[in-house]
Amino acid sequence: MNSKMRVAVSLVSTAVTTSLVTALAPSSAMAACQYRPTDLPLTSGATNGVVTTAAGTGVFAGETEVPVGKVTQEHAALWTGGKVTDLGTVPDAPDSLGVNDVNGAGIVVGSGWKITGHVEGWPIGENYPFRSRDGKLERLPVPSGAHDVVAQAITESGDIYGSGYRTDPNHTTVFFWPADKPGTVTEPTGFPVGSKVEGVDSDGTVAVSAISDSKNTRSAHLWKNGVSKPLPMPAGAKFSLISAISNGRVVGSVESKPVLWDKSAVAKGLPTGTGASDVNRDGLIVGWSSSGASTVWRLTTKVATLPRDARILTVADDGSLGGYNNRIPALWRCA
Repeated sequence: MNSKMRVAVSLVSTAVTTSLVTALAPSSAMAACQYRPTDLPLTSGATNGVVTTAAGTGVFAGETEVPVGKVTQEHAALWTGGKVTDLGTVPDAPDSLGVNDVNGAGIVVGSGWKITGHVEGWPIGENYPFRSRDGKLERLPVPSGAHDVVAQAITESGDIYGSGYRTDPNHTTVFFWPADKPGTVTEPTGFPVGSKVEGVDSDGTVAVSAISDSKNTRSAHLWKNGVSKPLPMPAGAKFSLISAISNGRVVGSVESKPVLWDKSAVAKGLPTGTGASDVNRDGLIVGWSSSGASTVWRLTTKVATLPRDARILTVADDGSLGGYNNRIPALWRCA
């Protein structure tokens, strides 16, 4: 499951908004859930941190910030059984870091960023994909000529998917690192132009958002065994993006409104929501509302709104929520 909150950039039309919100009326009221936070330990020397992704039961990953002189350095962190492992920084790319996914074996994937120069006083740089191995991070290989490559999803068997650029500055390409061939990378076929990997399901289905910077188009697709299919949108909608996939369900946005695509690929709106970031195998969804507060839905029924200092980014298959609470990595469970 993919870990970061993503928001579409298109304007909302009244017709599309109405169709999404009314696409599914809750069949019955559900009891409100009282989520209570439990802070997770920080890595040594860290001052704050965040849980960005989860796998199975009791496996979480994210980032912590460690002061180094006058700046802070982001470290990848793995929490298993409530204990933290400091995975450090990406070799030769220590200037920033993003943890995007983790599997049940505790293998963490993401990208490290290296500053390569400055433009008008602002740093510019390049992303490099990584995975964790034996308690530290290692860079993944990229094809010759590829740049700004990010590892974004990992399967339970250890296969890794990511995206980056080759020669076309307006469209990303999908890359694949097979678990059974360490040190190799391929470019699988059948993905739409401009695909950005958003997640991979347990059956091998890869969820992508196809984005064209030159044409300003965004569309959600599912890929499996070399074949890609677009996810349908309500009548009148033009733009869609994916945030996460699990057990045949997909969450994302249509015309900047959060949606759940059910197992029949029908888009249904999430009441009062303005964004959705993750979904677990049972259809528990996390996102945020118009007030900015983190919100939880079970399928399309809202079950909880958390306090403003709670920021939820991911949901585990056991129903635990992950994010940060007052800048400290934390989990929330329904009481």
